[in-house]
Amino acid sequence: MKAVKIVTVSIFLLLFTSVLDAQKVWTLEDCINYAIENNINVKRQELVAQQSQNNLNQSKYELLPDVNGFVNHNLNSGKSVNYETYSYVHEKYNNGTMGISSNLKLFDGLQLYNSIKKSELDLKAKLKDVEKAKNDLSLNIATSYLQILFNEELKNVSEQELELTLEQIEKTKKLVDVGNIPKGDLLEIKAQAATEKVNLTNAKNQLILSYLNLTQMLNLDSIGDFKIKIPTNIEIQTNTTLNNVNSIFSEAVDFLPQIESAEYQLKSSKRYLNITKGQLSPNLSLGFVYYTRYNELSKPIFSYNEQLRENAYKQLTLSLNIPIFNKMQTKNNINNAKINVLDAQLNLSLTKQQLYKDIQQARTEAIASFEKYHANIDAVESMEEAFNYTQQKYQVGIVDIVEYKMSKKNLAIAKSDVLKAKYEYVFKTKILDFYTGKQIKL
Repeated sequence: MKAVKIVTVSIFLLLFTSVLDAQKVWTLEDCINYAIENNINVKRQELVAQQSQNNLNQSKYELLPDVNGFVNHNLNSGKSVNYETYSYVHEKYNNGTMGISSNLKLFDGLQLYNSIKKSELDLKAKLKDVEKAKNDLSLNIATSYLQILFNEELKNVSEQELELTLEQIEKTKKLVDVGNIPKGDLLEIKAQAATEKVNLTNAKNQLILSYLNLTQMLNLDSIGDFKIKIPTNIEIQTNTTLNNVNSIFSEAVDFLPQIESAEYQLKSSKRYLNITKGQLSPNLSLGFVYYTRYNELSKPIFSYNEQLRENAYKQLTLSLNIPIFNKMQTKNNINNAKINVLDAQLNLSLTKQQLYKDIQQARTEAIASFEKYHANIDAVESMEEAFNYTQQKYQVGIVDIVEYKMSKKNLAIAKSDVLKAKYEYVFKTKILDFYTGKQIKL
């Protein structure tokens, strides 16, 4: 019974937790944080950065001496030389050698030093690539989030339009009953309601698809009861001013990770050039060998331990290697390294150029959306007055159904254009804020 109770309580807690998760309302910050933590592309970039960290560690380890041990055991048969007595023997016997060796580079034209510095720069570049991946993901999440908000408002507009039309159907029925307007007008209104029901269905489907897109970006299993928080403060101020392109660019170029990554790549290519130039330098190294041997034929005279002790050999070597000619490999390596530096410089310039274009385009589109928004606001106000007036005239038979439908359609289009311009402006200004170091918030 106790086990049954424990299982029952566990299931209840699991279901209760699931209900709480399902009831969670996601803010934009929640979505961005969750996506960054679980996105596969970000995790892959982090793995690349970990590899760069390992490469940096290895470049430092290269300063240490290497140490290698060796053991050889031989089984001899037939006529051979016994090096213990320097005489020929004709019998089977065992012998072997063992030892340890070490080598330490004292000078290599600063290649090891420059390799460490290059690895440090490569790691910094990869870490900036991780930041860029997170930034790109944040912008994509914000785009998808705002698309949901836009589709939500568009659905609400469609519902209001349909509700208004359904009310007009009831009014039109009464006008038809008293003979003020022909029955054909009622059929036209019903046909319009059918069209608006289709529009509402399409708006709902677009909202579902936008939710699906966001949940897929978050790597959630399904939409389920996933809901986002609808902000209440997404309004455009009439006195809003945007900084000029050069001002935004001067701020963005100082901290955006793609610029810093390109700068680190340029510095890394210069370090690699120094490495290739170091190949022209003489190499100085220190070596040490400890060696001993044993022979089964000497066992009657000396034990194995005595042989290993008596036959011990030590050698300390100071080696200088001077490169003279290596089939022009070093020269070509240096030339290719110089080309890599030029390419890294071009890559940095191209990255800055693309950033400038992105800022320029975002600002231009933001201004255009701002102007469209306010123009459409004025249009909606005018069309609402015009529609109300047309509706009143239609109800007393002054205008026909065609003019009424056209007035209502123009009002719906204007409301849709207001929403589109509104969210275009919000998104572009969020991008511009992001370029100046501000977090993406609503």
